[in-house]
Amino acid sequence: MKKILIIGNSLSAWSVASAFINKKVKITIIGNKNNTFGAQQLSPNGFEALKKLTQNDDVKNIVYEIIKFQINSYNNNETRNLKNFYFNEFDLKYFSASREMLINFLIKNVKNNIQINEINKSCVDIIHGESGKLEVLTDDNEYISADIIIGCDGVNGITRKYVCGTTSIVKKQVFRGTSNDKKQLLLKQKTLELNFSNYGHFVSYPFINNNKRYINYVFIPNRLFQNSNEILDILKSISKFASINWNDGYFYFYEDEIQTIHKNNVLLFGDAGFSFEPHLAQVGNNIIEDASYLKFLVENTNSYNEIFENFSRNTCKKKRKLKSISNIVGNSFGINTFAKLRDKLVSNFSDQLMCNFFKKVWYD
Repeated sequence: MKKILIIGNSLSAWSVASAFINKKVKITIIGNKNNTFGAQQLSPNGFEALKKLTQNDDVKNIVYEIIKFQINSYNNNETRNLKNFYFNEFDLKYFSASREMLINFLIKNVKNNIQINEINKSCVDIIHGESGKLEVLTDDNEYISADIIIGCDGVNGITRKYVCGTTSIVKKQVFRGTSNDKKQLLLKQKTLELNFSNYGHFVSYPFINNNKRYINYVFIPNRLFQNSNEILDILKSISKFASINWNDGYFYFYEDEIQTIHKNNVLLFGDAGFSFEPHLAQVGNNIIEDASYLKFLVENTNSYNEIFENFSRNTCKKKRKLKSISNIVGNSFGINTFAKLRDKLVSNFSDQLMCNFFKKVWYD
C-alpha cells in the first residue's frame, strides 16, 4: 500500500487528499493548521469540479448563488455604474462559499471515506533515506518517510524548492475584510461587485457562514499605492468602505515559467505548483478543478509516474494561459492614467462578449 505524504493543511491539501479517497493508500497530512478567513468565489468550473471531486450533492448546502456581476467606477465618494451582467441569463451557475465551510466540507468528505493521519508540524527539508524512500525532516528533527510526497505548502515551501530550485517570486499587497452590515447585505443580494478607484480596485460579494450572511471584501492597491504607508488611512476615508475592518496581507506568484511540477515522486500542487495573480478569481477554483482531474487520473492509470506526467503536462499548459490572461486583466484594473478610456470600454462591453470571456476562462 502506497504511503502518501501531503505537506500543507489548507484548501489545496484537503482537495488533493480527496483525489485518493477511492484508492488503497495511507495518507498523512503534515502542516500547521491555518485560520481560514472570508469567502471563495465558485465559478462554474470550480463548482462542477467540487461535485465530481467529492461525489456529494450536499455541496449545495454550503454555497450562496450569485446571479449578478456589477462593475462600477468609484471616485470622490460617487459611484457610477458601468456594466451589469447576469449569469443566470446565460445559464451560468456562479456561487460563493465560506472558506471555513468549504475546507470543513472537504475534510469531512475525506474522513468519511479513508483513514487519514494528521501531524501538526512544519517541514524543513526533503531527503532520500537509506531505503530509497523519500523522507521529510520536521522542525523538531523527526524524519517521516513516504513513497509519494505532494507539496501543498505554497510558493515558499520546501517542495517547490526541491522540485524547481530557486524561483523569482513577486509579492503584492492585498487587503481583506468581511462585514455583516444589514443595509449592505440588502443592497448586495446575489451580487458580485467590482469597483475601480484611483487607489486600486475593490471586489465584494455576499456569502453564508454557519447560517449567517456576510459580505466578503478584497482591495488590491494599484502600483502607485502598493506598500504605501497612507493606504489604510485612504481606505478609512472612503465612505463606501470605511466601516470595514481591513486586514492587510500579500499574495505571491511566480515570474518565471516552470517546465514541470514533479520530480522523484514529489508532486507540486496548488500554489506550490502554479501561482498567478487573483484577478480572475480562479486560484481556488483551479485548485478544486486540478484535484478533480488528478482524481480521474488516479482512478484510471496504474503508474504514478504516468499520472504525474499527464497531470504536469496538461495543467502546465492551461495555467500558462490563465497566468497571461490574469496579468492582462490585473493591469487593466490598475490603470490610472487612462481610467476614463477603460471605463468607457467596459460600459460598451456586450453581454455576449462578457459571456464569451468568462467561458474562455472557465472552460478552455
